[in-house]
Amino acid sequence: MVERALFPTSVVGSLPRPEWLLEAIAAYEGGKIEESQLKEYYDEAVILAVKQQETAGVDEISDGEQRRFSFLAFVAERIPSFKLIPTTELMTREAEEYVKSMNLHVGVISNPVIVGPIKRTAPLVAEEVKFAMKYTQKPVMAPLIGPLTLLINSWNKERSGRYYTTPEDAFGDLTKMLREEILALKEAGASFVQLDEPAIGNFVDFRYTRWLLALNGWKLGDLSELHKIASDLINMTVKGVSGIDVGVHICRGNWRSDEEHYSHGGYEPMIDEILDMKVKRLVLEYATKRAGTYQVFRDHPWHGEVGLGVIDVKDPRVESPKEVVARVEEASKIFGEENIILNPDCGFASGRPWPVVNRRIAYAKLSAQSEAAKLLRKKHA
Repeated sequence: MVERALFPTSVVGSLPRPEWLLEAIAAYEGGKIEESQLKEYYDEAVILAVKQQETAGVDEISDGEQRRFSFLAFVAERIPSFKLIPTTELMTREAEEYVKSMNLHVGVISNPVIVGPIKRTAPLVAEEVKFAMKYTQKPVMAPLIGPLTLLINSWNKERSGRYYTTPEDAFGDLTKMLREEILALKEAGASFVQLDEPAIGNFVDFRYTRWLLALNGWKLGDLSELHKIASDLINMTVKGVSGIDVGVHICRGNWRSDEEHYSHGGYEPMIDEILDMKVKRLVLEYATKRAGTYQVFRDHPWHGEVGLGVIDVKDPRVESPKEVVARVEEASKIFGEENIILNPDCGFASGRPWPVVNRRIAYAKLSAQSEAAKLLRKKHA
C-alpha cells in the first residue's frame, strides 16, 4: 500500500453551481428544454467542478454535488420511498414559533418525507462518483446524508405514520438503505464516504432540533435521548462495512444569514457520541469560532483521522496560506500531524439556492488550503 503524504487536502462536498446551470434548471422546470438537455448541463458542470478542484490543488475531490437540490433533499429525487415536501406545507403552530425565534428562512426548505416503506430502489450517490471518476485520476469522495439527520427530517407523523408508527420503527430500513449505498460506493471506487450530520452538530443548541420535532410530531421524553440514538444509528449504518473509509461530518450550520442565529459552542455536549462512533474519520468545523477549541479532544482523545476545518466557508475573505498553516499546527498538537486532512469547514453550497460564497471565492479558498498544505509538507518532511 502506498503511504499517504502528510496533510492531504479534501473538500466537504458541495461547490457553487455555475450561473448557466441554474438557468438551465429554471428552463427545464419551465418546460423550455428537455431532460436530456438538462443532463448535458449537469455533466458539464460536474466536469468543470472536477477540473477546477484539480487546478486548485485539491487532493481528494468531489463532484461538487452539482446534480443535487441540497445535501438532504436529493434523497427524494432518487428514492420513491421519500417525497420532497416544502416545510411550509408541514408547518404546525408550535413549529411556527421556533421559526420566528430563529429567523429561519423556511421558504427555501423542503424535506424528503417518508411516504412508503424505505427501500434502496436506485443509487443515491454512486453514479455521481462513477461519472466524476471518468474525468480525474485523483481520489473521489462521496458525501452522503447521515442517518440521524435524514430520519429527523423525513419521519413525519401525519405523512409517514402509516408505514412507521414511530421514528424508531424506521431505524432498521433507513440504516439498511444507507449501508447498501456505502457498499455500492465501495464497488464504484469512492475513496471515502462522508455521512453528513448537522443533526448531531445541533446538540450544542437544540433550537433547530426542537423545530424539526415540532414540525414532524416526534415526541421525546427528553432531548438527551437523541444522543444515544445518534451513535446507534451511525453504528447500525456502518455495521459489517469494510474495505472503504467512512467518516462523519458534524456540521455546524451553513445558511446565508447572520451567524448570530446559528448554534454556538464546542463539541463537549456530543463527545460521548463522537467517541462511540465506529468510523475512521471525523470531519470537524474549526475555522468558525462557533465551534470552540480543541480542548475537549485533549481531554477525550480521538485516535482516528480528522478532517480539520481550516477554511471558513461563510466568510468571503480568503484566508492566507500562513493563516491556515497556523490552524493546522495548533490542531496537530492534539490530533497528531499524521492524522490530519485539511478541508473547509463545510460545503460551499450545500443547497442549490443558497451558496454561501461565490464560485471565484470558493476556489480561491481551496487554492489557499492547497498552498498551506505545501508549506506544511515542506516544514514537516
